Amino acid sequence: MVQLKPFDIQNVALHYKWNNDEALSYHDSEYPHTYESFESFLKRIKSVADANNNTAELFEIHLAENDKLIGIVDIHAIDDYNKRCYVNCTIGDGDYTGQGCDLEALQIILDYCFSKKGLHKVATTAFDFNTSWIEKVKEMGFKKEGELREHVLKKGSFCNKLIFSILSHEFETKQEYTEALAEH
Repeated sequence: MVQLKPFDIQNVALHYKWNNDEALSYHDSEYPHTYESFESFLKRIKSVADANNNTAELFEIHLAENDKLIGIVDIHAIDDYNKRCYVNCTIGDGDYTGQGCDLEALQIILDYCFSKKGLHKVATTAFDFNTSWIEKVKEMGFKKEGELREHVLKKGSFCNKLIFSILSHEFETKQEYTEALAEH
């Protein structure tokens, strides 16, 4: 259903639109939504996507059937020594939320992190109200590692930020189990 492609600067206008989407920001950012100028966004995104940046990688989520760009996956806080990183998946195109595209993108990026990058641990975070993402990462085999209590102020109320992770051997076991089920 989806495929991941390296970030393409030619698509920066669409990424900029998603960056300034208040609803997406609500689920992804620890800070209230603020408008970011195109110049500022372009400078920031270029520094993240720079080939010399060893701590982050950006991928675009495209529909396999027609190559339509619908979201972004970012790998950040890459620590080659300790073999770990964080990932985030965002479906920017609202027509494709709730259809499992983010779960499929997460599956692909986990395989990339463990198989291609040789990482040992991949983590992700979620605000406690984002029950949809929490359920998806648990379904993928992530385990809750911690909770930052009343960590972020959202619309006048504090919410907790949850930390989840999956280890390479847990991912492999989950993959083997899923493949065995598919064969029967």
